[in-house]
Amino acid sequence: MKELLLLLFVSTVGFSQSVYKGNVSEGGLALPGASICIRNTKTCTTSDFDGNYQIEAKVGDILQISYIGMKTKSFKITHASFKKKSNSGDQILSSDYIEKVRKTTDTVKIAQSSGSHELNLSEVFEDQNILKIDRNKYGIYSVKKRNQYHKISFELNQEYISSTPIRLSKYQNTYAQGRSLNGEAVYQSPATKEIFSWGPNVNSLAYSTTPSEYYPQGDIVNKSSGNSNTLQLHNANDFFQNGVDNKFSLATQIESPKGNFLKINFFYKTGTISIPTSRNNESTTTLKYFRRVSNFSTIETLLSYNDFENNLSNSNFGVNKIIFGNAVTPIHFDNKTASTLSSGLQRSYSAFENNPYYLIQNNLDKNKSKTVSFVFNHKYSKGAYENTLNANFQSSEITNSSGQNFNFARITAPNVNKRFEKFKNFSVSDFLRRDFNSDAFVESKMEFRFLERGLERNYFSGFVTPIDAPANNLPQNKLDSRQKRVEVFYNLNGSYSFKDILGNYEELVLKASSNLNYSSTVKNRLMLNSLVSAEIKNLFNKKMAFSISYTSNETEPSLQNNNLSFNSLRYQVAQFKQLQNNLELMTPKNAIATEETTASFGLLYNINYRWSFKVNYYNKNVHNLYVPVFNSNTVNWSPEVNYKQKGIEAELDKIIYFSRQLSYGFNLNFTHFRNEVTSFNSNQTRLPFAGFADVNKNYIVGQPLGVIVGNGYLRDANHTVIVDENGFPIEDAQPKVLGNANPDFVVGLSNTIRYKDLTLNFSFDWSQGGKIWNGTQQTLNYYGKSEWTGNQRNVTNYVFDGVTQSGLKNTQPVSFYDVNLPVEQNRWSRYGVEGVAEEAIEDATYVRLSSVNLSYTKGFDYFDNKFSFSISFFMNNVFIISKSKSAFSNNAMFNSIETGGLDYFNAPMMRSFGSSLTIKF
Repeated sequence: MKELLLLLFVSTVGFSQSVYKGNVSEGGLALPGASICIRNTKTCTTSDFDGNYQIEAKVGDILQISYIGMKTKSFKITHASFKKKSNSGDQILSSDYIEKVRKTTDTVKIAQSSGSHELNLSEVFEDQNILKIDRNKYGIYSVKKRNQYHKISFELNQEYISSTPIRLSKYQNTYAQGRSLNGEAVYQSPATKEIFSWGPNVNSLAYSTTPSEYYPQGDIVNKSSGNSNTLQLHNANDFFQNGVDNKFSLATQIESPKGNFLKINFFYKTGTISIPTSRNNESTTTLKYFRRVSNFSTIETLLSYNDFENNLSNSNFGVNKIIFGNAVTPIHFDNKTASTLSSGLQRSYSAFENNPYYLIQNNLDKNKSKTVSFVFNHKYSKGAYENTLNANFQSSEITNSSGQNFNFARITAPNVNKRFEKFKNFSVSDFLRRDFNSDAFVESKMEFRFLERGLERNYFSGFVTPIDAPANNLPQNKLDSRQKRVEVFYNLNGSYSFKDILGNYEELVLKASSNLNYSSTVKNRLMLNSLVSAEIKNLFNKKMAFSISYTSNETEPSLQNNNLSFNSLRYQVAQFKQLQNNLELMTPKNAIATEETTASFGLLYNINYRWSFKVNYYNKNVHNLYVPVFNSNTVNWSPEVNYKQKGIEAELDKIIYFSRQLSYGFNLNFTHFRNEVTSFNSNQTRLPFAGFADVNKNYIVGQPLGVIVGNGYLRDANHTVIVDENGFPIEDAQPKVLGNANPDFVVGLSNTIRYKDLTLNFSFDWSQGGKIWNGTQQTLNYYGKSEWTGNQRNVTNYVFDGVTQSGLKNTQPVSFYDVNLPVEQNRWSRYGVEGVAEEAIEDATYVRLSSVNLSYTKGFDYFDNKFSFSISFFMNNVFIISKSKSAFSNNAMFNSIETGGLDYFNAPMMRSFGSSLTIKF
């Protein structure tokens, strides 16, 4: 058998004596991805889609050109190499190789390369077990052996993650339940319904010899000479448990000689969060079948079923209420001892507060969902034409229950919500593409889509006994909604490339796209989307590319909307325990489309072929953004907000090859943006969209999106705080903008180190600026549970910086906690449970080592059978450095993205440790 050599065409253009340009091809076809290196150096490059390449070289250097499945070609750079010439090297082809290729058809999908860059196809052909040889349109070959067919392959994956809560609130561990009475701090038992922990030092208290349901060790009394039973103290953070996620998947596949295959995948996950007894389970089964109908067409189908269950969904703010109840409990009261009294009432340290375990045991916030989907895909590709027909069906059923049970604190009327939603989606689309050599293409797509949403919701209340809830009581309110939408999309887009526009491999790529969408639920029925862009590439010796684009889109709101972030807007912070989630956002009939236009400018620059720098600037304008608008006891989903946003995104990439076995790469990215509300479509002055009635995120004309609004201190014309006659700052009754929740900029850095089969990845992120409202700290201060109040409650003769109401400098000294005054007049309780929101605004800046992952991958061949495994160990939220010690801007209040920047007894952040094992055979 003759040897197959790589055919090399050399064409040079002399910008300088150090730049060599060439082209790699075989049989007249360009070979993209060929490796070109200068022997005994780390200077390498690869050929592009047309086989072209350029490399910095000097006379005397030896170039080595290698390609998968072909013999390495070497030649020496001479002075003549930098002169223009059109001659080519001789092509030596094997006649029996050509015959073997002619007898095969390109019908088998690539599954195994023919070897490394040092391996010749001739060496592979000596194996008589070869069944198929394929070459794709890029000139890349693959081979198949007989024993690779009609064998079942398996892939197993097991992942285990354990998470521990971090950045928890800090509590005082010195003072007991109670308040100031008659000039001293007095212990007040649960029977008094006392909510505060402004009582005496716990060292002055002891257990009596009289046990009770509240204190089985003995009721708490003042310590006397004959009673020295020290109180047992409890750290509120001990309430939280470690979260666990256990994931398992099994995939099996069998492939026929024609490339048809059947794949079955099963996935199961079970997990817990930081709240005791929490549980969520999810299972997914998929069945995929691929069949090659002919040399030009394939069929692919996918059937999947998903089942999900969560026993603590937070659908009625239950998780936050549980964390609240645990946090405000005095340090000497053990919630875990029992959650129910013999009378059937809740056992808690105060009838006005909840035992977190009672909330857990009587939790009504649950969620179940089932989803079935089916996808059919037919693809036809021949020559320059490609056509794809796709049909997709999905059906989901979601069942939610939520409510507030008997004996919940501050609840006068127990209530239950039963919510059932059924969502169906069916679509058919056809995609057609026509390529014109490598210079241009045209694509066309038409899609028909039908969506249906059925929502039934019943609200029950007025129960006499727990056994009545909810089956034996008629619903007080009932919602029965049916929404349907028919959509037709037509898309036409194309691209054309002008090459060598300046004579030095420059390329100008022009693209245009137009979408005409019809929707039965949008007001004018038709929506028009468009895109135009231009990109010039390979400027300045292929080092630079510049792009400019303009897009215009019209979209309508989805039929389904998240309602956790806005239901709380009907309640003050002080009403937190009464929060209910029973209003729905319904997409209006004849909805107005949201309009968005974006102009962007991009630059790509390669430095010495080793560094890659990208930067993109954009200017975006949005009209008719949908927001919740309240009217009495109803809420509407309304297109009210218009805004603009400008931003810049930059990215720097670098890969360093120290040797064939050791490399290091990193990606550094930077994001900065500024936005501003430009106008409203109604006479509103501000529109809150997340948070509480008295502290919330807002759209305000002239302000950034999502500014935090709440109460502050009263100030004079010079913005100096005004102090009352008692020496304390005066609260301003008028709400005001307290801060912008958006960061000034965000930086991300990801790193990858590879050594042989080991890979280490670790990533940092840095968010600078922005504000966060730490309402958790304010409420803990009010109750006397925070570490701050424990350390400073005995401060005296403190003078607040400010002026009196008459304009004079304040000189009135105060005590933070004067036992001669009612407890409601101390430094922290005087402003209510929510405090002064201005004082709770904190800097959201942080630096975080977000993830570390170490993995090892190894493959083996046993009698032509493939076996590989990959094992990894990882850690997330490794460490965080921030100005705020407990609140975190990325930790949303109700697990809803709209509430980011607000903290009110949020579920704690978790630092997770895990391992993953994948086996393929």
